[in-house]
Amino acid sequence: MFYYRTVNGLQPPIKVMTLGRILVKKWIHLSVQVHHSRISFFLNGWEDDNTAFDSRTLMGTVIDTDDDGTLQIGQSFTGLEQFVGRMQDFRFYSVALTNRDILEVFSGKFPHLHTQSECRCPGSHPRVHPLIQRYCIPNGADDTTNDRVLRLDAEAHPLHYINDNDIGTTWISSVFANTAGLDRGVSITIDLQNGQYQVMGRCRFCANVHFVSTCVLSFT
Repeated sequence: MFYYRTVNGLQPPIKVMTLGRILVKKWIHLSVQVHHSRISFFLNGWEDDNTAFDSRTLMGTVIDTDDDGTLQIGQSFTGLEQFVGRMQDFRFYSVALTNRDILEVFSGKFPHLHTQSECRCPGSHPRVHPLIQRYCIPNGADDTTNDRVLRLDAEAHPLHYINDNDIGTTWISSVFANTAGLDRGVSITIDLQNGQYQVMGRCRFCANVHFVSTCVLSFT
C-alpha cells in the first residue's frame, strides 16, 4: 500500500498485489520509483523484460515531504496495519532512479547496452526502449509508444552504431578540418577470431578543392 498526499489532500492508496513474490524468511529488495504522477514498484531489480513489477498513475504530484511532512514505512497513514518482519537499509534519493539505476542498486552491476551503455535515461522516461535502445520510454507504456526521448545525444554517431542491429543509426568519423587530420586517419579494430565474417567497408568524403582525399581499407 502506498499512501500519499497531493495539493488536494490525502488520496486513495495505491494497492499492489505481490502475488507470492514476498516470501516468509526471505530478504526482498523493494524499490518505489515516483516521477510526477507516475509510480512504479520493483521487486529484486526488474522483471525479465526490464520493466517494473507494477506501474500506476497517481491522482497528482506527491507533495514534497521536505516541506512539512513525514515518511512512514511499514504502517498505514493512520499508524495501524503494522508490518511484521524486518526492514533495513533504507535509501532515499532526491531524483527518481531509472530502471537501470534500480537494477544497479540491487545487483551492484550496471546493465550493458548495444550503444553507449554509460548514457542514462531521464527520470521521466526511465526505461530503455526494448526495440530501439537509443530511446527511452515511460514505465507502463507499450513498446510501440511514441512517447519516447533520445537516450543519446542527437548529434552522436559513435562507433557502436556500426553493429547495433539498428538501421536508423550510422557511424560518422570525426571531421577532418585540414590535411593533418587526413594523415592521422581513422583506425578501427575488429575481432575476427570467433567465427567467419563478411567485412565490407565504404568511404565517403565531402568535396574539397584544396586537396585530394583518398580512402584505404586494410584488413589483416
